[in-house]
Amino acid sequence: MKSKTWVGLFMGILILGIGVYMGLNYYANPLGYFTVQKGYDFYPREGYARSIKSQYLLEHPEIEGVILGGSKAGALSPARMEKYTGLKYYNFYLNVGNFQDYLRYARFLVENTGIRELTLHLSSFETLGEDRQYLGAQYKVPALLSGSRWKMLTEFLGYLMTDIKTLRGAIRERTDHWIPGKDILAIGMKSREEDLEEYWADPEKNVEKNTINKMENRLKHIFGSTNIGTTQAEFREDNLHCLREIVTLCKEHDVRLRVVIGASFLTERYTYECEEYWGYLADIVYLCDEVWDFSDFNEINLNPYNFFNARHYTLAVGDLMIDTMFGADSRNGFGRLVTKDNVLDYLQDRRAQYMELKKEYEQTGTVTLYDMDHESYVDLEAYGYGPGYEAYPAA
Repeated sequence: MKSKTWVGLFMGILILGIGVYMGLNYYANPLGYFTVQKGYDFYPREGYARSIKSQYLLEHPEIEGVILGGSKAGALSPARMEKYTGLKYYNFYLNVGNFQDYLRYARFLVENTGIRELTLHLSSFETLGEDRQYLGAQYKVPALLSGSRWKMLTEFLGYLMTDIKTLRGAIRERTDHWIPGKDILAIGMKSREEDLEEYWADPEKNVEKNTINKMENRLKHIFGSTNIGTTQAEFREDNLHCLREIVTLCKEHDVRLRVVIGASFLTERYTYECEEYWGYLADIVYLCDEVWDFSDFNEINLNPYNFFNARHYTLAVGDLMIDTMFGADSRNGFGRLVTKDNVLDYLQDRRAQYMELKKEYEQTGTVTLYDMDHESYVDLEAYGYGPGYEAYPAA
């Protein structure tokens, strides 16, 4: 056989092998990249969730409102937002959210979909750092946002060539519509089903393990330092720049921007609560005209049973936040609409709350927290999240 024939045969086998390998990757979908194309009901919350959600929104023009934020925002119900606004809502939470991401995805959503409202959920944790897209796959910005066909093509081919070990594992465990630990695609919110299961197995143990386990050390930081978070000033300045861009973007495209700062348990504040941070909050309000803030030192934020862990509030708290924003509920001073006119009064009240707790800490070495019997507890069962709750009853 001539050398040209051998070369041709070799190339043909090589191309065939690559084609088969790509086909297996599409079939097994090991990283979830092809979730939308294959019509799956669920998507992996880790890995390539950002691209999956972006693709989904492009294919569903009926969605008119989007919740955008970090993992805390995953507890906000699109159905509850739809109840009050009359708009079809979607939850586009991002793990480890940051302002750079919020600007990227806000621009993508406003310029490429027909959304009429953007509810931007902010978390104080965002003051701890900047752009995280280089830290791993789940933070990576998908090529879809760039608008570059070349980048989209090379990314597509890259996911068709996922490594053999990952592909083999996916083929062994493959199911068409259900992958444990994933979220439902049509809603986008984080199910929290695993968190609820652990919570209801033993609420006291869950609080001890996940919410107040580092309380002594963190209280020392919150009330024992006068310059907490000042090293984050440069990150905050960049955050404000991104927020300013989002505000301008929404105004230019006639999209209503609703900004909310989520509930925050006391011990989460050990890295940022200080005078400098309060000035940062004022800057946010001046930029946005008005902000719903649920993050002060109210009793709900002093009840560890309202949180799955030190950084994430429960689904019931998320529902209460939405109800409060639309005037359907009000409890224990939880949530305040902060405007340009009342922001200084609000910050004065917040500082007074802080100083009162600081005084208690200095006198007793701790602060009073509440339990499930206290009126500050947002009853999970009353909101439909009792033991045995299933996020996917039809699965």
